[in-house]
Amino acid sequence: MNYCVICKSSKNKVTFNEEGVNVFRCLRCGHVYSQHNQSQNYDGYFYRNISSYNNFWWDEAHRKMYDDFFNRYILGRNGCLLDVGCGLGFFIKRISSYKGWDVKGCEISQTAVEFAKNKLSLNNIRQGRVEELNYPPNYFDIITMWDVLEHIPDPDCLLRCLRVILKDDGIFFIHTPNINIQLPKARIKKFFWKNHHHFLEAKDHINIYSPRTIKMLLEKYGFKNFNFVHLHPIQSVSGSRSIFLRLVKNLWFYLSVVIFYISFKSININNLFLEIRK
Repeated sequence: MNYCVICKSSKNKVTFNEEGVNVFRCLRCGHVYSQHNQSQNYDGYFYRNISSYNNFWWDEAHRKMYDDFFNRYILGRNGCLLDVGCGLGFFIKRISSYKGWDVKGCEISQTAVEFAKNKLSLNNIRQGRVEELNYPPNYFDIITMWDVLEHIPDPDCLLRCLRVILKDDGIFFIHTPNINIQLPKARIKKFFWKNHHHFLEAKDHINIYSPRTIKMLLEKYGFKNFNFVHLHPIQSVSGSRSIFLRLVKNLWFYLSVVIFYISFKSININNLFLEIRK
């Protein structure tokens, strides 16, 4: 990336370097993005993950977060939901068990779609980019994107499409890292653990948003109503199953919620869970 996706400025400064990859901060709007030219080989990404992780444990690590989401948005309601970038399909699998919901998923990786079909017996996932799948306008009650937005170099076509296919009274839900906490954490990790590989993950996370810059991005596409909510975090730290690290992560989560509310919602040091309406 050689320019800012929000304001299109190419004026920037290096704010971090990870394994030779510069991470820039836009001098005009403050957005943070990686210079890495991301490969479009998403099948390769999922091939690595399928080979190296116990994916059913990884599903378990998301359980608290998904349960919070279901309790807040799904229980007692009905409608049509689209999960964009649904990966291996675990979220789709769990939400499909709720009566009254027509659940669909889309995923660009053929490897991930085949995993969902063959391992999870899911037939409601389509392979391809959502803007190429011809969903009808004003169709979905809820659209979710779990840890997808940060991977997309330029989300222009995607966000234009999602606004069209979301119902006028629908909810668009995004989960993505928060640069306001990820950057300080990355600097601390790099200082103490130089051989650590999980800093900002600059070769995968191309755009890393803050509460301010993600709203700036979404406002460009006509979204106007934003609400930051707090769901339990993924019960893992950089893929680790350490009970101690999970405890620390959960304590940080509860602290972040307290700080968010006592600051009258002006300080958000949690990952970004954003509820968006037209």
